[in-house]
Amino acid sequence: MSELITDNPSFDLGAWLGRRQAFRLIAARCSVADIECLAEIFEKKLYRLLGMTWERFCIECLGITRAWAESLIRRLKQLGPGYFKLNSVIRINPADYRLISGAVTDEGLSYRGEIIPLEPERATELAQALEALRNERIPEPEPVDSSERAFTKAEKHLQAVLAEFERLQAMNLDENGRLRLVVAVEAGRDHLDRIRLSTAL
Repeated sequence: MSELITDNPSFDLGAWLGRRQAFRLIAARCSVADIECLAEIFEKKLYRLLGMTWERFCIECLGITRAWAESLIRRLKQLGPGYFKLNSVIRINPADYRLISGAVTDEGLSYRGEIIPLEPERATELAQALEALRNERIPEPEPVDSSERAFTKAEKHLQAVLAEFERLQAMNLDENGRLRLVVAVEAGRDHLDRIRLSTAL
């Protein structure tokens, strides 16, 4: 079992669990230290010291699902500690955090030349800055040309019509059916020819 013991002398699994009896609250607010400890428990399989599987450890000791615990660990690896520092003060989803992550520093949130500390009493100010930063980083949608929309729609419908004609051609049609198909195809061809000629290229 010695290989399961963490090489971090300051980490004590029992003491940490004692502090985290209400660990399910981590779904709303959590510290970077808590997530780092959770990641260490998972990666070094320290839950085995308690004779448990990872899933049982999450449910019985932490009060959260295995999937949620692993989601938190992934967020730590993908987004870094800044996400949890900010999220402990004001809720922010991962997608929005990715947009503004460059503005999060060890000192706080950088906005318009000022650093806003990540402190609960600055939550309102942080929320306003986050909204402004998010809006700045979401590009305005490019206007779609009406003719481009019309071309896309026409080409899509034309392809569908041609596919239906080909499907009809592959069927075992009687003489009357084959005649109807020829008449429909010729009518469509004549209509397309009139459009082509009127374009005057």
